[in-house]
Amino acid sequence: MTPPVNVAAHLARRAATSPAQVAVHDRRRHVTFAQLCATTDALTHGFAAAGVARGDRVAVMVPPSVEFFAVTFALLQLGAIPVMIDPGMGVRNLGKCLAHAEPAAFVGVPKAHVARRLFGWAKRSLKLTANVGRWRLGCTHSTRTLTATGKALGPWLLPEFAPTDAAAVLFTSGSTGVAKGVNYTHGVFAAQVEALRDLYGIEPGEVDLCTFPLFALFGPALGMTCVIPRMNPSRPATIDPAKAFAQMRQYHVTNLFGSPAVVRRLGQHPGGVDALSTLRRVISAGAPARLDALEALQSKLPPGVEIFTPYGATECLPVSNVGTREILGETAALTRQGKGVCVGRPHPGVRVAVIAITDAAIPTWSDALALPVGVVGEFVVRGPVVTREYFRNPAATALAKITDPATGEVLHRMGDVGYLDETGRLWFCGRKSHRVVTRTATLLTDMVEPVFNEVPGVLRTALVGVKRGGVTHPVLCFELDLQSGALKRGVVVEDELAARAIDFPHTESISTFLEHGLFPVDVRHNSKIFREYLAAWADKVLGPTWNGGPA
Repeated sequence: MTPPVNVAAHLARRAATSPAQVAVHDRRRHVTFAQLCATTDALTHGFAAAGVARGDRVAVMVPPSVEFFAVTFALLQLGAIPVMIDPGMGVRNLGKCLAHAEPAAFVGVPKAHVARRLFGWAKRSLKLTANVGRWRLGCTHSTRTLTATGKALGPWLLPEFAPTDAAAVLFTSGSTGVAKGVNYTHGVFAAQVEALRDLYGIEPGEVDLCTFPLFALFGPALGMTCVIPRMNPSRPATIDPAKAFAQMRQYHVTNLFGSPAVVRRLGQHPGGVDALSTLRRVISAGAPARLDALEALQSKLPPGVEIFTPYGATECLPVSNVGTREILGETAALTRQGKGVCVGRPHPGVRVAVIAITDAAIPTWSDALALPVGVVGEFVVRGPVVTREYFRNPAATALAKITDPATGEVLHRMGDVGYLDETGRLWFCGRKSHRVVTRTATLLTDMVEPVFNEVPGVLRTALVGVKRGGVTHPVLCFELDLQSGALKRGVVVEDELAARAIDFPHTESISTFLEHGLFPVDVRHNSKIFREYLAAWADKVLGPTWNGGPA
C-alpha cells in the first residue's frame, strides 16, 4: 500500500482499522482514534468556515494535550501550515520568530493569547485568533465553537497533496544562534514516518511516552497510543522520575522518547525497574548522551531492550542510528579516549559525506569535495528526509544547502564536524561553530569534553575559546555533580582535570579550568550547552590581564 503523502491521513486510516484503540491519554481524559479523528475532521471544517485557507501559516501554541493533536492534524488536513515554536525560548525570541513567520492565524491556550496581546506578537499579520477551550476570551473564535460548527459536516475529504507541497514551519532550537524556521514538505514528513517505523520496528498498537511534543506527533502516524507525560515540556530536565515511572506502569508503555537530560534523570532515580518492564526501546536525541547516564538507565531495562541514540537535526532526521549494545560494548571506550561520539550508520536511503571544514557557502556539489575515511570534516547529508530550505532566509539557506547538478538533490550541511570510520559509522566530534582554533591545533568539543567528563565529581564540561592579543586560548568550563557520591570541592576537581589533560596529546594544551554553577542549555532538550554564553562568561571572569595560562 502506498503511504499517504499527508501525514494527517494516517489518523483516518488508524480510526478505520482500530477505532477503539486509545489515541491519546492526557491528564484529564483519554480519546480513541475514532474520537480524535472525528474531532479533527470537525475542527478542520470549522477552520475552513472561519476563513483559514490552504497555504495560510498558523502559529500553534498549545501544550501537549488532545487539543494539541486535534489542532495540528486539522491544519495539516486543511493544507494550512502550522508554525511550531518552542515557548520556552523566551518572550523576545518568540516575538522575533513570529514576526518573521507572519502567521495569518494564531491558535493557542489562554496564557499564549495573553502574551500575544501584551507583547504585540504578529499583530500586523493576524486575521484570525482561536482560543483553545470553550470561551473566546477576546479571540475571534474558540476551538470549541469551531469544532461545533463542523461537527455535522462529516468526515473531511482530504485533498490531493504533492510531496513538494508545504506542510509546516518548524523552528530550530536556536542552540547555536537565532532560531531558524525550517520549511517542511508533506514528502519529508512521509519519509520520516517510514524511516522511524523501519529503524525501530514500531508496530501499531504500541504505547508511547514522549517527552518531546514534536516527536509525539509521529505517534498517531505510527499507530501508537500517546501518553502525555506529567512534566513541563519546555523543561525536560525537571521531569519527575516517580511520575514518569508511574505513567509507564499504568499504561504499559512500550516506547520512550527523551533527551539526554531525561535519560539522566530516569537513570539516577532509585527503582523504576518494574515500570520499565514493558518497554521495547528507548530513543534519546537532541545532543550526545553521557555514557554514565546511558549505563545507569540501561541497567534498569529488560534484557535485550536498548537505548537508541539517533543522529539528526530539525533540518533532516533521522540521519543515522546506534544502540547501547554497540555503544557500551565497543564505542564508549574510544569516546572516553577523545575519538568522538559514535552516532551509528546512516539509515537506508540516507547518504552522508564529509567535506573540509569551511564557513563559506558551497553552492554546487562535486564528488571531489568528499574527504577520505577517517578524516575529520563537516557532515553533509542527502536523502528523502532532507529539507530543502529555511523559511524566508536565503542567507541561511545558502550557507547550509548544496545542490547536486547531476541529480537535482539538495544536500544539507549539518554544521557538525566528525568523520566516517572503515565500517561506515559516523563519529560526531562537535558543532562547527564551537571549534576552538588555537595557534597549534583545532580543538573539537566532543573529542575534548568526554575525556574530562570521566573525572569523578564532574557533571559535565564545556570547551570554549578566549582571545587575548589576537590569539585564541582553550578554556575548559566544568560543572560539579551535586548529586554524586563523589562530590568534591572545585579546586580539587581542577587539579584532577589538569592531571587528566596531560594524558592525551589533543588535550595537553588545556591548562585553564573554570567552575561554573549551572551551564546555560537549550530550551528544547535542556542538553545542548550554550558555549557562546560560557565563552563570554569565561572572558569576563579571567579578566583583561589573563595571558592564557592557568587561571
